[in-house]
Amino acid sequence: MIEEEVRDLRIVLLGKNVSENNHVGNIIFGTAAFDSKACSSSSQQHSISGKVEERHITVINTSHLLQPDLTLHQIIQRVTECVSQSAPGPHVILLVLQYNDFSEEDRHRVKYVLKLFSEKAIKHTIVVTTDQEMRTTKLASMVVNNTVGNFRWAPMVTNNSITKLIKECGGGHLKFDRNNAGWRSEMIRRIEDILKKEHEEFLICNMYEDECVGVSVDEDPSSSGGSVQDGKKDGKLNQSTKTGSDGGGITSGKTKMNIVLCGYNTTLKSSVSKMIRGKPQKESKPQKEIEKESKVCVKKEGQIHGRQITVIELPALTRLSKEEVMRETLNCVSLCDPGVHHFILVTPVTPLTNEDKAEMEKITRIFYSKEHFMVLFTSDHTIDKSVSDSVSYEESQRVASLYGSWYNIMGLKNNRNSVQISKIMDCIDTFKTEPYSLQTYMRAPEKRVRHELEEKLSVRENEIKELQEKIKTLAPEGVKLNLVVCGSDRRLKSFISNLILNQRDRRSELSSECVRRDVKVCEHLISLVELPALFNTQLAEEEVMRQTLRCVSLCDPGVHVFIIIIPDAPLNNEDRAEMEKIQRIFSSRINKHIMILIYQNPEHQTADLNEETQSVIESFGGHHHFIGPNTQVSILMEKLMQMVEENSGVCFSTETLLEAHMEKLQKFEEMKTKIHSLETWFQSKGNDQKICVD
Repeated sequence: MIEEEVRDLRIVLLGKNVSENNHVGNIIFGTAAFDSKACSSSSQQHSISGKVEERHITVINTSHLLQPDLTLHQIIQRVTECVSQSAPGPHVILLVLQYNDFSEEDRHRVKYVLKLFSEKAIKHTIVVTTDQEMRTTKLASMVVNNTVGNFRWAPMVTNNSITKLIKECGGGHLKFDRNNAGWRSEMIRRIEDILKKEHEEFLICNMYEDECVGVSVDEDPSSSGGSVQDGKKDGKLNQSTKTGSDGGGITSGKTKMNIVLCGYNTTLKSSVSKMIRGKPQKESKPQKEIEKESKVCVKKEGQIHGRQITVIELPALTRLSKEEVMRETLNCVSLCDPGVHHFILVTPVTPLTNEDKAEMEKITRIFYSKEHFMVLFTSDHTIDKSVSDSVSYEESQRVASLYGSWYNIMGLKNNRNSVQISKIMDCIDTFKTEPYSLQTYMRAPEKRVRHELEEKLSVRENEIKELQEKIKTLAPEGVKLNLVVCGSDRRLKSFISNLILNQRDRRSELSSECVRRDVKVCEHLISLVELPALFNTQLAEEEVMRQTLRCVSLCDPGVHVFIIIIPDAPLNNEDRAEMEKIQRIFSSRINKHIMILIYQNPEHQTADLNEETQSVIESFGGHHHFIGPNTQVSILMEKLMQMVEENSGVCFSTETLLEAHMEKLQKFEEMKTKIHSLETWFQSKGNDQKICVD
């Protein structure tokens, strides 16, 4: 346990933005220690020492370490250099991040790099943010199961990747303040707190010594062996990882690995499968002949460097029917216990064909997981500079980014492939990722739809911002009122819209799209949205759900009053169905925001309501008002504002709508039943699977 104040501090700066790293390093030393131009133009790591607040501080600036175009070998090499420069070990890792440039993919990359230092590195990490957090909220996230028209809604939080990371870091979060002299003192206090909490004098970096020596898969390991050897304890290898020749017996340091090979080229998958299992390459059958034979998953087992390997060769999905695709993708996961440790997408180092692209798109949509994938570029030639450069082209890098940016290059005729494959397996071990299970497979479609909708809805944010600016210019000092007019009768909706907007004889357009109009009425800025009829229209169910979300999202911060206008007469079936659908979609939470307007002809005015109309009013909360051709808009506005005051200005927001649908999701027994039936189906069909062992 650390009792005394730490006098010597070794700090590792890790971040994406070189310039911001330099700023943080310069503030620590109180001088321009890190030259921005020099550091920005170099991929080398810079180590600078100096005396700060009676302490001797060494800062290792790991510029470019988080770049996505680095190979695994380059990452390992730079981590090794960083550990050497901070020997006997760093006290803290300052993770310099920016809210406006940090994705979920970046978070996975950061965690991987930290694990290369040590399993405990994240406990010695402080997140330092150098920009302001933007509090923009995504509008929604939609979950769709396989049943057409059955939509579920769930709330979504915007880009919380940094927030997730902060929760895992032992030093928490520290806002960088270049104008506050106390920032540096707070940083040092945090470092001392970490060391006391972890009962360590410094971070012991031993991950790269054992597991990560063999992570380099692009170059001969001997090229970096010297620098790694310097870091081994007593100059000896960890005996738990010693193995014999290829295909030797299993040792205690090697865990069983389940791998799924996927891609369009069946011949390449077969060749890679043999290399992974330590089997000799035999003369392959022609591609067309293999394609005819391969319509189902094939399970094969073997050993390489003492590790037991199970390889599932997934057939090319674009050659299968929809039913076969569902069956075989389910099978490839179910054949692995407790799940798939990693999917390897096998593709040649050549320009992609249309078949390759279609296959990759289908694989991505079905499995939808970057953390369980890597791309293996294969070549019939020796891996030289020309081959490596071809993988650096935009198309290859785009493919790699679809699967998390982790990729490797392999020459099929390289006599060191068994060593390279073993290192890939060791690298997968370091990820410590939970296996891709049957449950993960079943949740993949809803996860994909949620993320796709999130991206689409982000486009709407710009539209909302533009509307907000327009509101400010129209009535910067006025009181704003957001109204949504709904119902099945276009004539009555047209009447109330004309009344509020001060227009004459404008009929409701036969439109399936919500339209927002702004006008100033009685010193109030009114935003009026006319919702298309939801029942008995040509709108598909998906479009109905989209329009209900849109009508709310067009109102910022939400809808003050939903107006339903009905005639003072017995309701017809269309009116009843429309109101039932409104309440089903928006839920009972809409009731305190509903104003029912009852249209009366001048010659039939009465305060009495028929029994059915009274029942409808009560089911929607009880707020109603009589209107007619001679109704004054000022009287109607007074009635609406009174209702807003009763609600204390609280709106029906997109969050309210999504929370209502989340409650329905909690009763989502249908999905559980479906998963159970699929599991039962697989168990009954388990004995029929084709399992081939060379």
